[in-house]
Order: sequence, then C-alpha cells, then structure tokens
Amino acid sequence: MTKVDSAKLPEAYPRKVWTEGDGTRVGVTAQEGGCSRASVELTEQSTDKVVLTLVETSPKVEQMCTMDIRYPTFTVTLNAPLAERPVTLDYQQRKA
Repeated sequence: MTKVDSAKLPEAYPRKVWTEGDGTRVGVTAQEGGCSRASVELTEQSTDKVVLTLVETSPKVEQMCTMDIRYPTFTVTLNAPLAERPVTLDYQQRKA
C-alpha cells in the first residue's frame, strides 16, 4: 500500500490514490464544483517521493454557477514505477 501525505488538502477533499499497469501510472481523485475545474500536475518525482499538486481553477470573472460537486479522476505518468515511494498531495486554487 502506498503511503499518502494529504495534510495540505482541504478537510473534505478526496484522498484516493492508486497505481495502474506497471506502476508508472498514478491515479488520483480530485474535486471541482460549479464553474471550477480540477486538474493535476506532477510537481516532483525523485527516488524518495512523488508530489502531485491538485489544482482547482475558477473563472477570473465571478459568474453564476451551479452548486454541484464533482470528483473527476486523473492519471500522471512517472519516469519509473512508484514502488514504495510515498505520494504527497498538494493543493492550489487558481483563477483562469
């Protein structure tokens, strides 16, 4: 089981991380709602750890948006299998 450090995520944010195939593909569940859109960035990959930044991007100009919450899934491809490396989940909010 992969060790996940999710301390930087908002309290109710999903914390699901998994590997696919030979372990070079890492999946993560993000959260978006209304007019915001989620994405994931592979911020760091070293022999010691992998850092994924979950980004929630909102429109630059405020507008009327629905109040729904969605949980899209994303995958990133690593240079080498994840193996026993821990995954750190970081979080950023941005304006488009």
